[in-house]
Amino acid sequence: MANERKFIRENAKRSLIKKFLVKEIEGAGFGGMNIQRTPIGTRVNILVERPGMVIGKSGSKIKELTDSIRTKFNVDNPQIEIQEAGSSLAGKLTGERHRTEKFTEGHVKYCGETAKEVMDIGYATAKLKPGVLGVKVRIMKPDAKLPDEITYKLAVKEEAKPEPKVEIKQPEVKLEKKTDIKKITDVPGIGPSVVKKLEKAKITSLEELYTMNLDDLIAIDGIGNKTAELIVKNIRKLLEEGTENGSQS
Repeated sequence: MANERKFIRENAKRSLIKKFLVKEIEGAGFGGMNIQRTPIGTRVNILVERPGMVIGKSGSKIKELTDSIRTKFNVDNPQIEIQEAGSSLAGKLTGERHRTEKFTEGHVKYCGETAKEVMDIGYATAKLKPGVLGVKVRIMKPDAKLPDEITYKLAVKEEAKPEPKVEIKQPEVKLEKKTDIKKITDVPGIGPSVVKKLEKAKITSLEELYTMNLDDLIAIDGIGNKTAELIVKNIRKLLEEGTENGSQS
Protein backbone atom coordinates (compact mmCIF):
# COMPACT_ATOMS: atom_id res chain seq x y z
CA MET A 1 0.00 0.00 0.00
CA ALA A 2 2.85 2.36 0.78
CA ASN A 3 4.36 1.78 -2.69
CA GLU A 4 1.03 2.57 -4.37
CA ARG A 5 0.72 5.84 -2.47
CA LYS A 6 4.28 6.78 -3.39
CA PHE A 7 3.58 6.01 -7.07
CA ILE A 8 0.46 8.20 -7.07
CA ARG A 9 2.28 10.99 -5.24
CA GLU A 10 5.20 10.99 -7.71
CA ASN A 11 2.93 11.03 -10.77
CA ALA A 12 0.85 13.85 -9.32
CA LYS A 13 4.07 15.81 -8.79
CA ARG A 14 5.10 15.19 -12.42
CA SER A 15 1.74 16.50 -13.64
CA LEU A 16 2.05 19.67 -11.55
CA ILE A 17 5.62 20.29 -12.79
CA LYS A 18 4.45 19.90 -16.39
CA LYS A 19 1.63 22.43 -15.91
CA PHE A 20 4.08 24.82 -14.28
CA LEU A 21 6.56 24.57 -17.18
CA VAL A 22 3.85 24.98 -19.83
CA LYS A 23 2.80 28.23 -18.16
CA GLU A 24 6.33 29.57 -17.56
CA ILE A 25 7.79 28.86 -21.03
CA GLU A 26 4.65 29.27 -23.09
CA GLY A 27 6.35 31.39 -25.76
CA ALA A 28 9.22 28.92 -26.26
CA GLY A 29 6.99 26.22 -27.78
CA PHE A 30 6.80 23.56 -25.09
CA GLY A 31 6.95 20.08 -26.63
CA GLY A 32 7.06 17.83 -23.59
CA MET A 33 9.29 16.85 -20.70
CA ASN A 34 10.86 13.83 -19.10
CA ILE A 35 11.95 13.42 -15.47
CA GLN A 36 14.66 10.95 -14.48
CA ARG A 37 16.13 10.27 -11.07
CA THR A 38 19.92 9.96 -10.94
CA PRO A 39 22.36 9.33 -8.08
CA ILE A 40 23.33 13.01 -8.05
CA GLY A 41 19.84 14.52 -8.33
CA THR A 42 16.77 14.80 -10.57
CA ARG A 43 17.18 15.40 -14.30
CA VAL A 44 14.39 17.36 -16.01
CA ASN A 45 14.64 17.16 -19.80
CA ILE A 46 12.50 19.77 -21.61
CA LEU A 47 11.68 19.75 -25.34
CA VAL A 48 11.11 23.24 -26.78
CA GLU A 49 11.11 24.92 -30.18
CA ARG A 50 13.18 27.92 -29.07
CA PRO A 51 15.77 26.92 -26.46
CA GLY A 52 17.16 30.44 -26.16
CA MET A 53 13.97 31.71 -24.54
CA VAL A 54 14.19 29.03 -21.86
CA ILE A 55 17.90 29.50 -21.15
CA GLY A 56 17.72 33.30 -20.95
CA LYS A 57 20.57 35.77 -20.81
CA SER A 58 23.63 34.10 -19.24
CA GLY A 59 21.38 31.25 -18.08
CA SER A 60 19.22 33.47 -15.85
CA LYS A 61 15.88 32.01 -16.97
CA ILE A 62 16.89 28.38 -16.58
CA LYS A 63 18.37 29.12 -13.15
CA GLU A 64 15.10 30.73 -12.11
CA LEU A 65 13.15 27.68 -13.30
CA THR A 66 15.50 25.37 -11.40
CA ASP A 67 15.05 27.29 -8.14
CA SER A 68 11.26 27.36 -8.59
CA ILE A 69 11.04 23.60 -9.16
CA ARG A 70 13.24 22.94 -6.11
CA THR A 71 11.21 25.15 -3.74
CA LYS A 72 7.65 24.66 -5.02
CA PHE A 73 7.72 20.92 -5.67
CA ASN A 74 10.42 19.80 -3.22
CA VAL A 75 12.56 18.18 -5.94
CA ASP A 76 16.00 17.05 -4.85
CA ASN A 77 18.78 18.88 -6.76
CA PRO A 78 16.91 19.45 -10.07
CA GLN A 79 19.03 19.75 -13.22
CA ILE A 80 17.21 21.13 -16.25
CA GLU A 81 18.36 20.13 -19.72
CA ILE A 82 16.98 21.85 -22.81
CA GLN A 83 16.55 19.97 -26.07
CA GLU A 84 15.54 21.66 -29.28
CA ALA A 85 12.51 20.12 -30.94
CA GLY A 86 10.93 20.82 -34.28
CA SER A 87 11.56 20.74 -38.01
CA SER A 88 11.67 23.49 -40.62
CA LEU A 89 9.51 23.23 -43.74
CA ALA A 90 10.06 25.53 -46.68
CA GLY A 91 8.40 25.92 -50.07
CA LYS A 92 5.52 27.55 -51.83
CA LEU A 93 1.95 26.58 -50.97
CA THR A 94 0.25 25.67 -54.22
CA GLY A 95 -3.13 24.29 -55.18
CA GLU A 96 -6.60 24.84 -53.88
CA ARG A 97 -7.44 26.16 -50.47
CA HIS A 98 -9.08 24.02 -47.83
CA ARG A 99 -7.04 20.97 -48.57
CA THR A 100 -4.87 18.57 -46.59
CA GLU A 101 -1.35 17.37 -47.31
CA LYS A 102 0.10 14.46 -45.44
CA PHE A 103 3.77 13.60 -44.88
CA THR A 104 4.64 10.35 -43.14
CA GLU A 105 7.88 8.65 -42.26
CA GLY A 106 8.37 5.58 -40.12
CA HIS A 107 5.64 3.82 -38.16
CA VAL A 108 2.64 5.76 -36.83
CA LYS A 109 -0.37 4.61 -34.81
CA TYR A 110 -3.61 6.50 -35.50
CA CYS A 111 -6.34 4.96 -33.36
CA GLY A 112 -7.06 2.84 -30.35
CA GLU A 113 -5.63 2.80 -26.86
CA THR A 114 -2.17 2.17 -28.31
CA ALA A 115 -2.18 5.54 -30.09
CA LYS A 116 -3.03 7.31 -26.83
CA GLU A 117 -0.20 5.62 -24.97
CA VAL A 118 2.68 5.71 -27.47
CA MET A 119 1.97 8.79 -29.61
CA ASP A 120 2.72 12.44 -28.82
CA ILE A 121 0.31 14.73 -30.68
CA GLY A 122 0.79 18.45 -31.23
CA TYR A 123 -1.20 21.09 -33.09
CA ALA A 124 -0.34 24.66 -34.06
CA THR A 125 -1.50 27.31 -36.55
CA ALA A 126 0.42 29.77 -38.70
CA LYS A 127 -1.14 32.93 -40.14
CA LEU A 128 0.10 33.43 -43.70
CA LYS A 129 -0.91 35.79 -46.49
CA PRO A 130 -2.94 33.15 -48.36
CA GLY A 131 -4.71 32.21 -45.14
CA VAL A 132 -4.35 30.28 -41.91
CA LEU A 133 -2.27 27.12 -42.04
CA GLY A 134 -2.87 24.40 -39.45
CA VAL A 135 -0.19 21.83 -38.69
CA LYS A 136 -0.82 18.63 -36.79
CA VAL A 137 2.13 16.43 -35.84
CA ARG A 138 2.15 12.87 -34.51
CA ILE A 139 5.41 11.46 -33.18
CA MET A 140 5.85 8.01 -31.71
CA LYS A 141 7.90 7.93 -28.53
CA PRO A 142 11.34 6.34 -28.96
CA ASP A 143 10.79 3.93 -26.05
CA ALA A 144 7.28 2.92 -27.14
CA LYS A 145 6.34 -0.72 -26.54
CA LEU A 146 3.68 -1.95 -28.96
CA PRO A 147 1.25 -4.69 -27.89
CA ASP A 148 2.20 -6.90 -30.86
CA GLU A 149 5.84 -6.95 -29.81
CA ILE A 150 6.41 -10.06 -27.72
CA THR A 151 9.57 -10.69 -25.78
CA TYR A 152 10.50 -14.16 -24.62
CA LYS A 153 12.38 -14.82 -21.45
CA LEU A 154 14.35 -18.02 -21.64
CA ALA A 155 14.16 -20.10 -18.52
CA VAL A 156 17.57 -20.59 -17.04
CA LYS A 157 18.12 -24.13 -15.88
CA GLU A 158 19.83 -24.22 -12.57
CA GLU A 159 22.63 -26.69 -12.53
CA ALA A 160 22.32 -29.26 -9.81
CA LYS A 161 24.86 -28.53 -7.16
CA PRO A 162 26.90 -31.55 -6.22
CA GLU A 163 26.18 -32.78 -2.76
CA PRO A 164 29.05 -32.20 -0.39
CA LYS A 165 31.00 -35.31 0.31
CA VAL A 166 30.88 -36.31 3.92
CA GLU A 167 34.04 -38.00 5.01
CA ILE A 168 33.54 -40.33 7.93
CA LYS A 169 36.69 -40.52 9.95
CA GLN A 170 37.09 -43.66 11.95
CA PRO A 171 38.29 -43.05 15.47
CA GLU A 172 41.86 -43.92 16.06
CA VAL A 173 42.25 -47.06 18.09
CA LYS A 174 44.94 -46.76 20.67
CA LEU A 175 46.20 -50.10 22.00
CA GLU A 176 46.67 -49.67 25.70
CA LYS A 177 46.95 -53.42 26.22
CA LYS A 178 50.37 -54.71 26.99
CA THR A 179 51.56 -57.25 24.46
CA ASP A 180 54.89 -58.23 23.01
CA ILE A 181 53.54 -58.34 19.44
CA LYS A 182 54.50 -55.27 17.39
CA LYS A 183 54.10 -56.50 13.79
CA ILE A 184 51.32 -58.21 11.85
CA THR A 185 53.64 -61.11 11.06
CA ASP A 186 54.00 -61.80 14.80
CA VAL A 187 50.31 -62.76 15.05
CA PRO A 188 49.93 -66.55 14.92
CA GLY A 189 48.22 -67.73 11.73
CA ILE A 190 49.42 -64.82 9.58
CA GLY A 191 52.14 -65.91 7.19
CA PRO A 192 53.88 -64.00 4.37
CA SER A 193 51.14 -64.88 1.84
CA VAL A 194 48.41 -63.55 4.15
CA VAL A 195 50.45 -60.41 4.81
CA LYS A 196 50.59 -59.66 1.05
CA LYS A 197 46.83 -60.05 0.80
CA LEU A 198 46.35 -57.69 3.75
CA GLU A 199 48.72 -55.15 2.20
CA LYS A 200 46.72 -55.24 -1.04
CA ALA A 201 43.68 -54.35 1.08
CA LYS A 202 45.79 -51.49 2.56
CA ILE A 203 45.95 -53.02 6.05
CA THR A 204 49.47 -52.47 7.29
CA SER A 205 49.20 -51.87 11.04
CA LEU A 206 48.06 -53.81 14.08
CA GLU A 207 45.56 -51.08 14.98
CA GLU A 208 43.73 -51.58 11.68
CA LEU A 209 43.79 -55.35 12.08
CA TYR A 210 42.39 -55.21 15.65
CA THR A 211 39.36 -53.15 14.49
CA MET A 212 38.34 -55.72 11.85
CA ASN A 213 35.78 -58.45 12.46
CA LEU A 214 35.28 -61.82 10.76
CA ASP A 215 33.19 -60.44 7.86
CA ASP A 216 35.77 -57.73 7.12
CA LEU A 217 38.54 -60.33 6.84
CA ILE A 218 36.47 -62.67 4.64
CA ALA A 219 35.75 -59.73 2.29
CA ILE A 220 39.48 -59.45 1.52
CA ASP A 221 40.37 -61.21 -1.72
CA GLY A 222 42.30 -64.44 -1.07
CA ILE A 223 41.42 -64.90 2.62
CA GLY A 224 39.03 -67.78 3.26
CA ASN A 225 36.73 -68.53 6.17
CA LYS A 226 39.19 -70.77 8.01
CA THR A 227 42.04 -68.28 7.76
CA ALA A 228 39.79 -65.43 8.88
CA GLU A 229 38.47 -67.42 11.86
CA LEU A 230 42.03 -68.34 12.85
CA ILE A 231 43.19 -64.70 12.72
CA VAL A 232 40.21 -63.48 14.79
CA LYS A 233 40.70 -66.27 17.32
CA ASN A 234 44.42 -65.51 17.77
CA ILE A 235 43.81 -61.75 18.04
CA ARG A 236 41.19 -62.24 20.77
CA LYS A 237 43.54 -64.55 22.59
CA LEU A 238 46.35 -61.97 22.43
CA LEU A 239 44.05 -59.22 23.69
CA GLU A 240 42.87 -61.35 26.61
CA GLU A 241 46.45 -62.19 27.55
CA GLY A 242 47.39 -58.52 27.37
CA THR A 243 44.46 -57.58 29.60
CA GLU A 244 45.43 -60.17 32.21
CA ASN A 245 49.05 -59.00 32.18
CA GLY A 246 47.94 -55.39 32.58
CA SER A 247 45.72 -56.21 35.57
CA GLN A 248 48.49 -58.22 37.28
CA SER A 249 50.97 -55.41 36.84
